[in-house]
Amino acid sequence: MAVEDGQAQRLRGLMKRLVRAIGLLERGDAACCGITLAQCHALGEVAAHEGLTSGELASRLRVDPSAATRIVDALVRQGLVHRKADVSDRRVVRLALTSRGRRLWSLVEEGMTERSRAILRRLPPDRQETVLEACEQLVQALEQDEYLLPSASKQGGTCRGCA
Repeated sequence: MAVEDGQAQRLRGLMKRLVRAIGLLERGDAACCGITLAQCHALGEVAAHEGLTSGELASRLRVDPSAATRIVDALVRQGLVHRKADVSDRRVVRLALTSRGRRLWSLVEEGMTERSRAILRRLPPDRQETVLEACEQLVQALEQDEYLLPSASKQGGTCRGCA
């Protein structure tokens, strides 16, 4: 099915507004807990996938490994995450939340859930499921997009948007 330029531009505009709105929501959740947004995302990934390596975390966050290491270093300094040697290969270092990190993540999750409830309440009840399904489809389409892969510009190449 053909996609018209107007539709593509409309989606682009809506996505830009959506990203900004989500960013504002997320920054508010992270700021209230005294951590950066990047640290908040990392904390959530470690909470959901305890035992990640820094490299796996970098992949999940779609950041360079050095950036993930800096984020983890900050979380370790704050007593929210700790590093532990893998039991089967001591060269591998795994990440886990500390008890303080678990408490903080629980507060962040509670706040995000309440904000999500508030957003859903602003939608007509008969449209809520439709919006959720559309969001799921959008996320699936985005996850298939090669733009979400590490950018060519970070690897010394040219990205499609600049070519």
